[in-house]
Amino acid sequence: MTKTQGISFINKSHGAVKLNTRNTTFAKISSSRPAWWMNIKMTNFEKDWNILLADEKELKWIFIPADTFKDTHDHFRIWEAKKAVDIYISSDKNDRYLKDVSSGGSEVNFKPFLKKIISLPQDVKIEEGEFIRNKKGSEKSLETLTHQKILTEGQKGISYQNLFAHRLKGSKKIILQDPYIRLQHQFQNLLEFCVMLGNNKIIEEKLEIEVISWNTKEFLEHSRSSFDELTTSVAELGIDLTFKFEKHHDRFIEADNGLKIILGRGLDIFEKTVGRFSVGEVDQTWRKCKACEITYVKK
Repeated sequence: MTKTQGISFINKSHGAVKLNTRNTTFAKISSSRPAWWMNIKMTNFEKDWNILLADEKELKWIFIPADTFKDTHDHFRIWEAKKAVDIYISSDKNDRYLKDVSSGGSEVNFKPFLKKIISLPQDVKIEEGEFIRNKKGSEKSLETLTHQKILTEGQKGISYQNLFAHRLKGSKKIILQDPYIRLQHQFQNLLEFCVMLGNNKIIEEKLEIEVISWNTKEFLEHSRSSFDELTTSVAELGIDLTFKFEKHHDRFIEADNGLKIILGRGLDIFEKTVGRFSVGEVDQTWRKCKACEITYVKK
């Protein structure tokens, strides 16, 4: 379900056009925790503001009157770089349901602001952050082609497996463009990405990966040597990795299943682990993330 579709559901059920894209925040349940995650500009709380929370069965409309939260710093965790509040509204009915559970917030309870709950029609589903409508006599058709995941500074529970695996499954050829695969930990990231893909495919099948990267002139040969070594290593996984050096800015993954994943920071999404025996070294979900955005686009 898209924001526009959610707004349409509310306006039709309410009998008058009240909501629009300029006065409404829309959120679906996060894939990493049982909560609706959102960023809202601090200045938006100076006026009447709407929040739509979508799950598999219902759409919840929360209405916050103007100036309810005059000093947002007293109530919410603040994302200073974007001048926005960072909110996780719990979807777990056994744990602080409809409260803001983000660390650094004051556990604002949104239940008093709940204005309306709408049951979604049976032919509408929320699956993997995308809107699917069933049509009689036909296969499911994808209506929404873009989905975004925003990682916050220090967030845990993230891995290449839960970010990419099910979206890239079945692909035979993948292009990864990332100009910043230069340092040891960045090559380690690429190796872990390849291991995830190797475990994600049918053992007997081959997977082609083309990596487009760059380095300064004096270090190109060092990068070439590292790519050559990594290419030999991942061949054991049934992965045919090729690479070339071209100077680009954009970072993305493009697969032959029609999916393009735009990477705000490339594969370099994790903070450095601390200590000689860090659990995060062997399990990505225990590592802290760097703040970035990942956008999935179906072409």
